[in-house]
Amino acid sequence: MESNDSMNHLAIDLGASGGTVSLGTITPSTFEFQEVHRFNNRPVEQDDRYVWDVDALIDGIVSGIEAATEFESEIDTVGIDTWGLDFGLLADGEMLRDPISYRDPKVTETRELLFEQVDRKRIFEATGISNWDTPNTLWQFHTLAHNEPELLGEADRLLMMPQLLATLLGGKATGESTVASTTQMVDPADREWATDLLEELSLPTDILPDLEEPGQRLGPLDATEIDGLSSTPELIMPASHDTASAVAGLPLSEDAAFLSTGSWFIIGCEQPEPIRTDGAFNSSVSNELGADGTIRLLKNINGFFLLEECREAWAETDVSADYDDLLSAAREAPARSSLVDPDADEFGIDGQMPEQIRAYCRKTSQPIPDGPGEIVRCILESLATKAAYALDELEAVADGDFSCIHLGGGGVRNELFCELLADSTGLPVIAGPVEATAVGNLLTQAVAVGTLADIESGRNLVETEFGVVTYEPTTTDGWEQTKRRLAELTAS
Repeated sequence: MESNDSMNHLAIDLGASGGTVSLGTITPSTFEFQEVHRFNNRPVEQDDRYVWDVDALIDGIVSGIEAATEFESEIDTVGIDTWGLDFGLLADGEMLRDPISYRDPKVTETRELLFEQVDRKRIFEATGISNWDTPNTLWQFHTLAHNEPELLGEADRLLMMPQLLATLLGGKATGESTVASTTQMVDPADREWATDLLEELSLPTDILPDLEEPGQRLGPLDATEIDGLSSTPELIMPASHDTASAVAGLPLSEDAAFLSTGSWFIIGCEQPEPIRTDGAFNSSVSNELGADGTIRLLKNINGFFLLEECREAWAETDVSADYDDLLSAAREAPARSSLVDPDADEFGIDGQMPEQIRAYCRKTSQPIPDGPGEIVRCILESLATKAAYALDELEAVADGDFSCIHLGGGGVRNELFCELLADSTGLPVIAGPVEATAVGNLLTQAVAVGTLADIESGRNLVETEFGVVTYEPTTTDGWEQTKRRLAELTAS
């Protein structure tokens, strides 16, 4: 399948709080885009663990493909991207259990033992990943090997979430570089598993799949249970980490930073080679793999997870959880009254998030937010401040200044957050497309079938076919002091 003609592609974009299915019809000079289906996704409790309900995810994907056939019965290709970190175990092609969520409190039980075996600097030098607030796959794998060796011994293949789902839908079982790079188990220079590190930790490497670059063809979709298709789509592996797809879908300029917003915030810039300096290590800057052989130099921030958990809690009361109502109330709340470190251990899936935020402010001797407006204001200002602080660290590591921030994901719709981000960083924020992840997913499929020459030509298409909004800094006074306040909270 090679074509310069119009082709219909489906992007399955799964995040840690929901999934979308989007239809893209792409030619070398046009890009028609529409979201056709949306469904919820949250970890579910099962046997005292938080897991991903794979059957529900497959049902959501199938419903999305069927919804797409109402617009186009002939779908040429399908690509799946998801969040990073989490994986499934298979034996003889059968899933051994639903994948455990990275939000599960037990997934990192042996983390400190891991650090006794191999120190953090060694891990960073091997993998370029310096996330120590994130339940990395390496930590989950280590905990699994120590706490459930019998289960691990049954497995003959470990697949990250996008490849797990693609395999269950009929594709061949393989690995993909961008999502694998989130594991803290891949060497970013040669884009292969860091087997020396894994062997030092006595972790099995024979169950790890070969790593392919985005664009790999996985075979025909198993469409036997899908209604409405007039042809059998081909499964194609996009940049299957959602952030890698999001960055591919942003019309980045050479000196721009990016911020992909969702349950997690990923802030960074593209680089030609990994940076594994002492400065990068000390600033917890990581090197993840991107499309077209790039490196995404970045930092992770616990993002809109805090807001979504608050909305979940308020939905169970008589408080409105509507976005417009919450953001309107936040605009009226006092500015920069209280801050939280979004990555603090206090904020987790157990318990009520509004109370967790109030307890954090109480513990740190700050004004306690009163009501949804003040809590949402606290969350958004804290996220904007943490992003600004991370951007300063990235500029130092990359030895350059950024001219602007390209914003993708759900934050594009949040005007208050966009304004706060522009003010906190002192940089123009170019917001859009909101669907950056699905757009990047679709672009990598179009490159794979030959409609587009490369990601750069796709980005040029995005710039002309999608609208963006620019937010200029307006009120920058006091933000340096706010960053210092957050730094003190982070250090405490």
